[in-house]
Amino acid sequence: MPFPFAYICDLLQGLEDNQHAQTGQKTDASLIQAWFRSHRAELARDDHDPAALLSALLPEKRTDRVYSIREKKLQIIIGRALILGISRKKELERWAVSGSGVDLADCVYGILCETPNPQFSDDAGVTIEEIDGVLHGIASECRYSSLAVRSKPSGTRFADTELALGDLHKRLSARDAKWLTRLILKNYEPIVLDPSTVYSSYHPYLSTILKVQDDFAVAGRIIVRQRRERTVTGRADITEFLKPALGVKVGRQTWIKGRSIKHCLDMSRGRMSCEEKVDGEYCQIHIGLSKESKCIQIFSKSGKDSTDDRIALHDSIRRSLQLGQPTCPLKSGCILEGELVVFSDKDAKILDFHKIRKHVSRSGSFLGTDQDSQRHPWEHLMIIYYDLLMVDGESLLGVRHSGRFKRLKDLVTLVPGRSALVKQELIDCSSRSAASDLRRAFAKCITAHGEGLVLKPDDPYFTFGARTKPYSSCAIKLKKEYIGHFGDIGDVAVVGARYDPAKARTYSIPNLKWTHFYVACLENKDEVVRFQKTPRFIVTNVVELNTSQMAVFVKFVNPQSVAPSENKSISIRVEPGVDNGKTPSAIFPAPPVFDLRCFSFDKVGNTGFWSPRFPVVNKIHCDRTYRDALSFTELQDMASKEREMPPPEDSQELLGWIAALEAADPKGVAVDHSSQVTVASTLIATTPSTQSTDSGQAGSSASSHLQTSPTPVRGRAGDPPTPPRSSIVQAGHEPRTNNFPGAQDTSKRQKRPPESSDLEHKGKTKVRKFQDERRPTVGDWLSQSMSEIQGTPHNEREPLSNVRISSSRRNNLPSSTAPRLTSTTSMYQLGWGNARLGAPERVQSSLPVSLLFQGLLAPHLSITSSTVTGATNVRDSNGDHDNMSPEGPSTSCGKCRFLDSCKLSKCSFLLSPCIANFPWVTEDLLVCHGVADIVLDYKKLTTAQPSCGTTPATVERIREKRSAKRKIILVESRRKSPTAAFMKLVTEAKDKWPSNDREYFEVYDWRILEALRYEEAKCSRNGKIRGACVSTTTTKDIEKKFRLGLV
Repeated sequence: MPFPFAYICDLLQGLEDNQHAQTGQKTDASLIQAWFRSHRAELARDDHDPAALLSALLPEKRTDRVYSIREKKLQIIIGRALILGISRKKELERWAVSGSGVDLADCVYGILCETPNPQFSDDAGVTIEEIDGVLHGIASECRYSSLAVRSKPSGTRFADTELALGDLHKRLSARDAKWLTRLILKNYEPIVLDPSTVYSSYHPYLSTILKVQDDFAVAGRIIVRQRRERTVTGRADITEFLKPALGVKVGRQTWIKGRSIKHCLDMSRGRMSCEEKVDGEYCQIHIGLSKESKCIQIFSKSGKDSTDDRIALHDSIRRSLQLGQPTCPLKSGCILEGELVVFSDKDAKILDFHKIRKHVSRSGSFLGTDQDSQRHPWEHLMIIYYDLLMVDGESLLGVRHSGRFKRLKDLVTLVPGRSALVKQELIDCSSRSAASDLRRAFAKCITAHGEGLVLKPDDPYFTFGARTKPYSSCAIKLKKEYIGHFGDIGDVAVVGARYDPAKARTYSIPNLKWTHFYVACLENKDEVVRFQKTPRFIVTNVVELNTSQMAVFVKFVNPQSVAPSENKSISIRVEPGVDNGKTPSAIFPAPPVFDLRCFSFDKVGNTGFWSPRFPVVNKIHCDRTYRDALSFTELQDMASKEREMPPPEDSQELLGWIAALEAADPKGVAVDHSSQVTVASTLIATTPSTQSTDSGQAGSSASSHLQTSPTPVRGRAGDPPTPPRSSIVQAGHEPRTNNFPGAQDTSKRQKRPPESSDLEHKGKTKVRKFQDERRPTVGDWLSQSMSEIQGTPHNEREPLSNVRISSSRRNNLPSSTAPRLTSTTSMYQLGWGNARLGAPERVQSSLPVSLLFQGLLAPHLSITSSTVTGATNVRDSNGDHDNMSPEGPSTSCGKCRFLDSCKLSKCSFLLSPCIANFPWVTEDLLVCHGVADIVLDYKKLTTAQPSCGTTPATVERIREKRSAKRKIILVESRRKSPTAAFMKLVTEAKDKWPSNDREYFEVYDWRILEALRYEEAKCSRNGKIRGACVSTTTTKDIEKKFRLGLV
């Protein structure tokens, strides 16, 4: 039995009336469910067409149908059908007037209320099946419709279908004609029907069916067949009854936006696949070997069949799956998911997103390529696979992600430049290092200018059970513009606006004149600022405001506007591709200013310049003028810099993003704050294998703040014994423990009570139970208040300037008098040189140990010191020199003894006082790693020069790479109090630096040098291959073990 369209209009009008109701409002879901209950008898009939009903309720879901009919054309069709005169035509055109507050449907409603159509009986009424047939006929004549729609023509000419469309308006009431008009335009706004509510109200298994076969017609046939055969009695049976079918698009997983690292971890559990989000076009690839030459079918994200448009990709798919070859692993076919990108053989990399439009047509036309370069022979399409949904008739929708990815690896043949698998990293969300791992992976993605990350739980593709866990089978998108204000680009001018009647209805603001705003940048900013020339603007984007922003703009900004023909104040250039050929209807002579953020930059078709991609308005400025906004040159420079080669993984930019991501967690506290708190950021550190005890610290109460580690030092023939642990002793005095600020007798100090965040809460909030025994982190040291560190009374002692370092020397050079340093220059002002390399087993340094910390302690202290090993000339306070030359052959500066690929040789190191005078570290470990840069003065980093083979060109290269150089602080984590005081001083010194000069230091226990030395030596012994290196996984594991934080 045909279903009357009037019933659909009852629901839509009820929802609209409910929105305007002053009291007694009901939820949309309750109204939808009540409507379906009232028509259950009609919907349960076997001759009912579910596809027609769903197409009428959710017209925006029919992306396969394109009518090529918009407001202006539909206005002409309706005017002709209703035979309107001049005055009534003007009433029908009122929707285009800015500020009218009505759309075309409202105008049709007003006209038919004044002169209603003749009344028809129920039998002659318009049905949804009739409307669906007319719309299908219109879509079948449009070349932009899908192949399935165009292959089933209605048998009538397009002119006849237009007449049929007008005839429908003549047979409908004013109310029904209003909703038919919006149905044709595929826009019921401000009424929005929730698809999940509609599906569940219509049939309990409809949402499940559409997940597997995302097609209204196919889903409708399945429901009708199920209703007739009565074979399905429960949702579990559906999973057995329904499987993916070749030629029918499989629905996509639920995608959620991650708003912070904490938000992502809250939605995740167990093992999670962290994948690189490829900046390309989605492809769902169906392979049916029975079709032979036409065995490939490709669906786009919208559900359209884009097989012909992406014909350039077919060769890559054939080669990756070995189609037509005896070695093809397929028997009948498969369904895969992937991203389409453009690869350049010349540059050996994936090109930017805007390059795709040169290689992919849209229904046979290449759109937006007027200002693009021609296709080059070295450019071709590439497919990056990331999931497998079906293979040889076997559905993998119920298989876990890890299992599907393993099957995908076995199926796909990787062809360089043609096919690849998505890069992924496994993260255990139950691990203490989960937040740190995810944060670092995301920071690497940002610094590499990637689109973002996709986090996928190890769950089935779809979960069909009645009881599902929250966020089960949901993929999480993590992009920087989703978090805080990471995507900020700056202020832009708003030079004009236009009015969209359908969009204006969603704001519910009376007399609204603008809905879309044209943002632009000054092309001649210098001329305007200096010589008051006429401003010339280049429009880059069109943006919209949310409801609250629009209310603010109308109330507090509301700029004066003129028609484009009357504009003489500013010059505006709008490229055809900016707004699909549309132009502003109003110009602002005094442009207001918006603050924008975006995902990245892109070259929109038919523009020829970089513009913000997916721009969003952050705020509206009422106190700034267009002269304060970005210039066009600045915007292009910003975009060019964004597309530059990414920095190395250990760059300062990476560390800066890690710190910013930590601060972006709720309330500025990182999710892993309970296990590690740092000064500028918080990073998880895994528990080391060795732990120190309080008794061990108590036993060393006679040591000083430069106490060396108890780790034994390897002896060599002719070497003097290692200096005693108490390396600073005043003449005629017994050694004391309180020689360094913050040091105290740990044997008398009570243990700090455990923090509540380290315990497992028994209440509703479940927190992972961490191990109690772990290496103290930077946060542990800094969490101690200064009163705790300095509260212990200090015994009387000599001024620190009179304290000498009696460092035994491991070489046989004659000892010399150490220079006395009395300068009170602060760390910010102090410049100093680097360590020099001497014999392979020795380090020769021009840097006195105390000079390393002169900047931290100055201007309060004056230090006297000796050199670490005493190598080069050092001028003392009296102008004398230590003339000592190194013995033995010299090595090349910055070269590791074991591997040329050692990353430590390119790092800058700062040693804590506890290990600065420890020969095993300074003379053995650092030397074997080729470390030649021990830098303390952060401000004067660019003045640091290698001491061997130095040239002006070398110095210039060091200055250029300053921000990309990795900075590391090595400490003795077992000595908590002295290390805490040292880190306090480092933090206080850093806080005084200008914000644009601040950089980040990674803090490690010094034993990381031993671990890396062992692995490099093993790799060198086993490999003997040029360019050999320690595996990335091994390096990361070692760093996790000894990492203490970030300052």
